[in-house]
Amino acid sequence: MKITLSLSGGGLRGAGHVGVIKFLEEKGVEVTAVAGSSAGAIVGLFLASGRSSDEMYQFLKDLEKRDLFSLGSKEIGIFSMRRLEEKLNSFIGIDDYSKLDIPCYTCVTDIDSGEHQYISSGNPIPYTIASSTITPLFEAKKIGEKLYIDGGFSDNLPVRPLKKYSEKNLAININPLRSESLDSFKSLLIRSILIMIRSNSMGAKKLSDAYLEIKGVANMHLFNFSEIDSAYESGYNEIKDSWDKIYKKLQ
Repeated sequence: MKITLSLSGGGLRGAGHVGVIKFLEEKGVEVTAVAGSSAGAIVGLFLASGRSSDEMYQFLKDLEKRDLFSLGSKEIGIFSMRRLEEKLNSFIGIDDYSKLDIPCYTCVTDIDSGEHQYISSGNPIPYTIASSTITPLFEAKKIGEKLYIDGGFSDNLPVRPLKKYSEKNLAININPLRSESLDSFKSLLIRSILIMIRSNSMGAKKLSDAYLEIKGVANMHLFNFSEIDSAYESGYNEIKDSWDKIYKKLQ
């Protein structure tokens, strides 16, 4: 079976995407094109560059807090992702989308227009970082003369750029809402962000041929490194449990 794959943002919940890809590998499903926002853009780039699910999983396991939370300029964001960008450059080793194994579309948000852009040319690393910059927590990413922020702000589950392909589309959402106590500025900010990005993911249900929301990551904080294993297992187990229905929709 050949499909296209859309992957939503969701911080370290992105390990759930890797679990899904592990299952697809085992089933012999070939992904012919991929699109993603934020964490989904990172995992999508891994996939497009030919990395296996095991390699992706190890990359996530090797991440440290300082890779995401080194201090930025504080003018356009509190934290900088420069360390993560260095790690992606080393891990991927590809400087142009044309060198990837399959077409890859990275959703970014143009901070001037507020509109989404699906990037598929140029150097994929800076755009992948741009797609992952949840402002104001992280610095907006300047590429050329443009400033970009998290793709999830405008299209958190990009299916549109893949509609031109003949293969059917599977969309994976790792942003179920959870019940929580909103007792701090940080918790309220993250909750507000999750509500916003979840709302612009709902259109993917209609655009995609098969849709799966990974519910097991609902109680996982966006940046909890200790829950990467749990997110990975949720992705793997939930697509496994839903596979019969999903498979019929993708035929």
